[in-house]
Amino acid sequence: MSSDLSWNIKEKSKVNEKLDEIEKQNLSRKMSQLSTNATHEKDPIKIMKEIRDQLEIIPNYLTKQNISFKELMHQTLSSIITTTEKLNNNMDELRKIAILLYKIMVIQTYQYLWKTYLKSGTGQLIIPSETKQKVSYSTTLPIWPKEIKTIVLSNKKDKTSANEICLKFVNEHLYALQHQLKQYQQELNIKANNFQGYSISIQEKLMTYIEQNLNSSLSKKIEHQVELIHYDYHIQALKLEYFQ
Repeated sequence: MSSDLSWNIKEKSKVNEKLDEIEKQNLSRKMSQLSTNATHEKDPIKIMKEIRDQLEIIPNYLTKQNISFKELMHQTLSSIITTTEKLNNNMDELRKIAILLYKIMVIQTYQYLWKTYLKSGTGQLIIPSETKQKVSYSTTLPIWPKEIKTIVLSNKKDKTSANEICLKFVNEHLYALQHQLKQYQQELNIKANNFQGYSISIQEKLMTYIEQNLNSSLSKKIEHQVELIHYDYHIQALKLEYFQ
């Protein structure tokens, strides 16, 4: 099997939603700046504790004791493995791959949330052509979500504008998430290419299993947070319009 074969999974449609050109340019510019700055630092900014905790804790559905997971791996490997000893060894390796896929999907889910933070704070959250109902306010208002303002402004000690601080904070975390994502993807490529018989079909089965479980927990939570960001933006935009 080719050693440079890429097994990097594509982001889910909601995570990889098409950013308009303005956002792409803005994010690209900020990422470039942060990447340049990172060369003078040992490591990029650490991912927030909530996300780190989610990545460090192996969910029950990916444990060795989980019956459904064991059945999935046995069924997946039975067609390519003949001996029992080799089957057991490969189940351990396949589980490591599944955990990497899980971590990649967790990162992508949080990227969706943080890209939504960025959109709200840079006035790109509402796309008129995609909005079913008419709005009575400007759809380009830069409004930072409450969560971001609470975290950032509580530590504000200088005269830097609140908008600049929030923008820097969100972009740094997007950069940190992307940095971590690339690390996991590199690990996945190495393990997948060293796993004899591994295929796209096997990976898709693992991803489907993980996604079904992730959707009932983390994904649902993030979707709810994104809905709240949209709701808060609507309320704050109406207030700004009213008090103009």
